[in-house]
Amino acid sequence: MTQEELILEEAEKLFLEKGFNGTSTTEIARNAGCNQALVHYYYRTKEHLFQRIFLAKVETLMSFVSSQVRSDKSFIDNMFTIIDLYFDYLNKHRQIPFMIINELILNAERREFIRHNFVKNQTREMLYAYFCQMVNKEVEAGRIRKIEPFDLLVTVVSLVAMTFVSLPIYSDMLEKDEQATLAFIEHRREEVKRSILKILC
Repeated sequence: MTQEELILEEAEKLFLEKGFNGTSTTEIARNAGCNQALVHYYYRTKEHLFQRIFLAKVETLMSFVSSQVRSDKSFIDNMFTIIDLYFDYLNKHRQIPFMIINELILNAERREFIRHNFVKNQTREMLYAYFCQMVNKEVEAGRIRKIEPFDLLVTVVSLVAMTFVSLPIYSDMLEKDEQATLAFIEHRREEVKRSILKILC
C-alpha cells in the first residue's frame, strides 16, 4: 500500500468514527505514519479528502447495485436484490448512515457539492431514468400499484438505513451481543422485504 492510499484509508476510519469536525489532518497524519504536510500534498485540504472518500463510497455502492439488476429477473426480485445489497453493504460499513446524517443532511454546502458532483452526472441520471422506467412499466402492466418511483426509492433507502441507525439502541441499551445484533439485522432485512411487497401489491 502506498503512502497516499494509507492516508486515505486512515482518514476514512477517522471520518466514520469521529465525523468531519472531530477529525484533524494532524490525527490523520499520525495514524498514517507521516507528517501533516504529506497529507496536504496528496489531498490539499481535509474537505477535499472527505469528498474523495464520500464520493468513492457512494460510487462503489451504486455501481455494484446497478450491475446486479438484471432484465431476466422480475421487478420484485430485482427490488429484493437491491435491498439485500444495501443491507450487506451497510452491515460492513455500519457508520455510514451516521456519516450521511451528520455530514450531508446537516450540511447545506456539502449537499450542494454532492448535487453537482454526483447527482448531476450523466451515468447517475441514466440509472435513475432506468429505475423510473422499470417502475412505470410494472404499473402500466398492472403488476404493482401506481407509485412514484422516487417515493419507492426513498422508502427502500429509509427502511434499510433506519435498521443501522437503530443498532446502537438495540445493541447497547438492550445489551445485545454481536450474534443477537446480526440476527436482528437479518430479521429487519426480511421485514423490509415484506413491507415493500405490501407497498407494491
